[in-house]
Amino acid sequence: MPSNPSLSRPTDRARVEARLRKMVERWPRVSGCLLQPDPTIVEGILQALVRSTMQHGLGYCPCRDLTGDPVVDRANICPCAHHAQEIAAQGHCRCQLFVSAAYDPAIAYRPEPATIQQRPLRSVRHRWVTVYTTHWCYLSRRTKALLDTLGIPYEDVNIEQDPEAAQRVEAWNGGFRSVPTVVARMVITEPTTSELATVLQTPSALLDALCVNVTQWCALSRRTLAWLRENGVPHVSVDIEQDPEAARRVSEWNRGYQSVPTLDLTLRITEPTSDELVRMLGLGMPR
Repeated sequence: MPSNPSLSRPTDRARVEARLRKMVERWPRVSGCLLQPDPTIVEGILQALVRSTMQHGLGYCPCRDLTGDPVVDRANICPCAHHAQEIAAQGHCRCQLFVSAAYDPAIAYRPEPATIQQRPLRSVRHRWVTVYTTHWCYLSRRTKALLDTLGIPYEDVNIEQDPEAAQRVEAWNGGFRSVPTVVARMVITEPTTSELATVLQTPSALLDALCVNVTQWCALSRRTLAWLRENGVPHVSVDIEQDPEAARRVSEWNRGYQSVPTLDLTLRITEPTSDELVRMLGLGMPR
């Protein structure tokens, strides 16, 4: 999401917040829509508008990407040019700051169902999932709801309450606080090539780290390493017969067995679709 050309940026945050708060409270009265009924969500979106104004000079909707063209992006200044049509069609604007009388949070925050076949890959032995979120973000809520439905435990990190986490998200996303950002560390043992492709070639997912624990004589280890090389997947390999600590980890992950290859990998994805999340976590394969 590239930045717009520099505009005059205000310096008085309190004044900006007061102006935007007045706009948010007044707009339903003059437009005929309603304000989001959850005051904590309203406050979260309001603070995002304040940050946008302090950074860009204008309060852009936090749920829309900027193009860098100020003429085009003007449509995204809250209340955005799209909100009336969205409210009429689905009962709320994209960020769900403004809603209609028919608004139902249970429906609005319901995740879109995954369309790929949901069948957990047998090779995935462990998952540790962290979801970087904000309380008010509708995509964050839908992603967590999907994980709850799938029975996947996760750590929920609210970046507005954790400055270091916010900095990590900004570093990962070109300076923007794009959420949800999902980070998954997984252990995958003796995968087939189709299972490798399912997880490692998930659209939009980025590979942060991959260590392949092998033995020199194991045919499946050699086949896995060959597939990774042929598909340009960066990795390091460790011979567990030469590394006692690696052998210990592999045994711990595989119920006492030194099963190889065992892959220790970390993937990251921002604003995933349901299909992308299911695929990246090894919970289903594309048809």
